[in-house]
Amino acid sequence: MLGVISALGLLLLMPGPTNTLLLRSGILTGFRRAWPLSLLECLAYLAQISFWGYLLSHLGDSVPWGLKLVQFASVCYLIRTSYLLWCHPDETLKSAPEARVSKLHFFLLTLINPKGLLIVSFIVPVQTFADVTLYVQFVAQFTAVVVPVGCAWVLFGARIKRGGYAWLTPHAINRTASVVIGVFTLAILTRLADSLIHTGA
Repeated sequence: MLGVISALGLLLLMPGPTNTLLLRSGILTGFRRAWPLSLLECLAYLAQISFWGYLLSHLGDSVPWGLKLVQFASVCYLIRTSYLLWCHPDETLKSAPEARVSKLHFFLLTLINPKGLLIVSFIVPVQTFADVTLYVQFVAQFTAVVVPVGCAWVLFGARIKRGGYAWLTPHAINRTASVVIGVFTLAILTRLADSLIHTGA
C-alpha cells in the first residue's frame, strides 16, 4: 500500500497541463477560491483510470500485447515531458496573466491527461479493476493522494504570488522536474524491459 501511494504521489507531483493550471489558479485567485479544483481533478482522473483499467482488465487475456503497448506509449509520454521541460523550461506560465480557465475546461483537460495511462499500466495492478473490494480500496488511496497534491500545487501558486521568491522560477522548477521525471522514466524502462525478458523466456 505504501509503495502504491508513494508512486502515485511522485507521478501526480510531476509538472504537466493539469498541475500548471492548478498553479496558475493559485496565483490568480488564491488558495481559498482555487482549491476545489483539486476535487475536479480527482473525479476526472478516477473516470479516466477506471475506463482504462476496466478495458485492460477485460482485454488482457485476449490481447496480451495490449498492456505492453499502453506501457510503451506511457514511457514515450514521460520522455517527451522530460525533454520539453528541460529544453523549454521558461514556457510553463507564458499565457496571459489575466487568463482564467473554466472548471469544465479544467475537467476535460485532466480527463485526457496521459498520467491516467501511466497509473493503470505501471502502478495499479490490472486485477484491481476486476474486483470491487480492491477497486474501492484503490479509490480511497487515490483520493487520499490526489486531493492533497492538487491543493499543494494551488498553495504553491498562492505562495509564489504573496512571497516573491526570486529563486523560485519556472526555469528552476521545470529543470528540476525534468531530472526527476528522467530518473522515474529510467526506473519504468528497467521494469518494462525486465517484464519483456521474462515474457520472452
